[in-house]
Amino acid sequence: MISPYAAHSTIFYSLTSPLNNFLFLDIAVQQCCGDQVGNAVGDPEVFRSTGAILGESLIWDARGDHPAMLWCDITAGLIHRSPLCMSADGSADDTITLPPPVASFSVAEIGGRPGFIVSLADRIVVTDSSGHLIRTVAEIHHSRLGLRLNEGKVDPAGRWITGSMNLFNDDPVGAFYSVSGEGDVRLLRGGIGVANGLEWSLDGRRIFFTDTSVGTIYTGAYSANGDITDVNVFTRGAPHDGLTIDTDGNFWGALYGGGKVVHYNSNGAEVFAIDIPALNLTSVAFGGADLSMLYVASARENLTQAQLEAYPLSGSVFAIQTDTQGRQPTPFFSRG
Repeated sequence: MISPYAAHSTIFYSLTSPLNNFLFLDIAVQQCCGDQVGNAVGDPEVFRSTGAILGESLIWDARGDHPAMLWCDITAGLIHRSPLCMSADGSADDTITLPPPVASFSVAEIGGRPGFIVSLADRIVVTDSSGHLIRTVAEIHHSRLGLRLNEGKVDPAGRWITGSMNLFNDDPVGAFYSVSGEGDVRLLRGGIGVANGLEWSLDGRRIFFTDTSVGTIYTGAYSANGDITDVNVFTRGAPHDGLTIDTDGNFWGALYGGGKVVHYNSNGAEVFAIDIPALNLTSVAFGGADLSMLYVASARENLTQAQLEAYPLSGSVFAIQTDTQGRQPTPFFSRG
């Protein structure tokens, strides 16, 4: 999310269904980059339509007997557990309430038991699977007022990588941090306006991280100790937010304010873009029984009344069938 300034058993609402007022939505797949061919995709469908203020942090949770897509509404302080076979209105979802903002979260193993790692405004906590606080793992001492934590994802070694954002303007005073299961905090990189979209290459040797304030995804070498070196631009020129990789080594990114999911090859070249009927797209993640369904979160915040009327599905979570697959998320490991 950016600054104010700046398994087909799932029950879906089809975007061409009378359940919506969009009888003939034009969901386009726009081909780019000459004769490059990307992964074929289906049309976006509504997976959850709950009117989230700021939907974010999609994560597939295959633990237990009832796998589900997890996501949060940052502003409301809610974590949703959305099973695949339930109504799109979210009435059967389980929700966890935490002190807002719930900036980002992921699955965790806490003393050998399932739980969550969560970035709040200025601290990182672990909870049990019901959302009960176990302990504060670390506190982040921001460099100035007006900063809060934002994006977060577990790296291949099980460390929590989280970044901050400037709430008032695009001044690059935020940073990315690494947090170990023992609570050790390391500054990975400063000079960030709005920390977003994190991902790692399939071999774990490169990190990809986003600064939405400058419309850029960066990449750098990533050591076994979690050090970032040799940073350069992966792609730029769009309001990049969430980011995920598929098992072919290609990337999928959400555009905040752009209303598109963009598919990039491993070199950062755009292969195609998918129009989504919501402007502010925030997060992307693969899920489903074979991890071939791409889920896309969106937000209602920062939209005018006219935009909300033009994009009434804003705040929904969408699903797109692909012909590729994602990866199971790595859990954060912490003592009890």
